[in-house]
Amino acid sequence: MAAVAHVKIDAAGEKRVLYLVDKSGFGGVQTIAYTLMRHGVDERIGMDFFFLRNINDRFGMEDVREPNVFYSRATHRYSLRPFVEILRFIREKKVSILHLNGNKSIILGLVIKKLFQPTIKIIAHEHGGVFDYSRWYAAFLKSFRNSFDLFITISNYRKHFLVERCLVAPSAIRVIDNFVDPARLATASASACGHTDRCDSEGDKPFVIGYVGGLSRIKGCDVLIRALPPLRERLGNFRVMIAGDGPARAELEELVAALGLGDIVSFLGFVDPPGIAYAQFDMMVIPSRSEEGPICLYEAWMMGLPVVASNAPVLNERIRDGETGILFQSDEPCDLAEKIYSVCRNPDVAAHIRAGGSCEAARHTVERYRGDLRDVYLSL
Repeated sequence: MAAVAHVKIDAAGEKRVLYLVDKSGFGGVQTIAYTLMRHGVDERIGMDFFFLRNINDRFGMEDVREPNVFYSRATHRYSLRPFVEILRFIREKKVSILHLNGNKSIILGLVIKKLFQPTIKIIAHEHGGVFDYSRWYAAFLKSFRNSFDLFITISNYRKHFLVERCLVAPSAIRVIDNFVDPARLATASASACGHTDRCDSEGDKPFVIGYVGGLSRIKGCDVLIRALPPLRERLGNFRVMIAGDGPARAELEELVAALGLGDIVSFLGFVDPPGIAYAQFDMMVIPSRSEEGPICLYEAWMMGLPVVASNAPVLNERIRDGETGILFQSDEPCDLAEKIYSVCRNPDVAAHIRAGGSCEAARHTVERYRGDLRDVYLSL
């Protein structure tokens, strides 16, 4: 299934932006790119999108076939081909701004500016990535911080990293939080979901604990799985649905088998649109060891799901404990089990955090995000 059904193509305007993304597939950065393809930013801004590596086939996703969406023809992760392709693209399209999303894109964009296009404006969009807060990446940003025209972060936690460890001037950083795109949830509504009138596991219908996102160690699905044996003894009739894919999937499936949980845990793989998965959940768990701008959190809020999440950065910045979600001690399966059980056995608590989350979701709109980006582009 295609990730983007209809793409709006902005006419060339005052600014020509090339939006670089490290790889295709699914994830927070990709979700933002696909949404901007549909909606554009402003009629004065022409946007093209370029993926440095195409991995859509891994997840059964179709490429976006539109005149302003491009995929590198490189077949190797460390190929220099994208570098050559982008240089040619910049010259042919007269690109004035490079919007860099991902560690590889940020490094590549810097090299292009320093060696080939000194007048081009470059924006480093810090979503968090492979290198996260590593020492060498901090040293890299510190050394070249003045070569970037602007840094965009999606959390104050990441802004603190840039200011304190990379010595980036606060005035050179813009915090733009992520958003929830209702189009991704269009196939489901809160009224159609089992979570609206219940938060228990005593009925005939199993109580469904859900997860949506990538499957890697940092996402912490192993913590969720390890929390299930004690829950099985206390909670009764429940199931767990894990929607997503990634390098840790095989290991997680082995862990489920080793703990004898195969009858209650289902791996759904990549689900498009994710509203199909959310509609089956009664609760959303976000067990990440680290996050940046978790779009799945905003989507769960919009779907009216009670959220139980780790207190790791940036979740502890986004969630008000007891108001918009319940936080558990990061990397502690027993505490996660206790918090899940507590929410399931306290319908008033579940209703309270559902209501708080729904109010919070209303703040994270596509329109707000587009306006923030428009202001950034037009200011450069």
